[in-house]
Amino acid sequence: MPVHAVKIHVGRTCDFTPGSSRAIDLLQLSIAVICLSDGTFHAIHNRCPYGGTVVSGKISDHSIICTNHDCRIDVRTGKLLSPHIGEVETFPIEIEDGLIYVTLE
Repeated sequence: MPVHAVKIHVGRTCDFTPGSSRAIDLLQLSIAVICLSDGTFHAIHNRCPYGGTVVSGKISDHSIICTNHDCRIDVRTGKLLSPHIGEVETFPIEIEDGLIYVTLE
């Protein structure tokens, strides 16, 4: 049976300030929705490869730092930045009329 993508409303852009993030639980999956300082939005799995959550981490440029393991994750790609190795899952995000949608496959 084919798997279909589902687009889920997760909030409004006006509920975020640049440099903020929020955890959203979707279908038994915790996702960090992140608003960078330039106002762009990204969605990543809310778990670093070492097991900590990332949503409470410090946002800097295009990355978020896991406060539990001090690893920096590029929110655009999900890749951990040096010296750490690994990655977290990213999710497509769309903004339509001020509403934020994340697509899960």
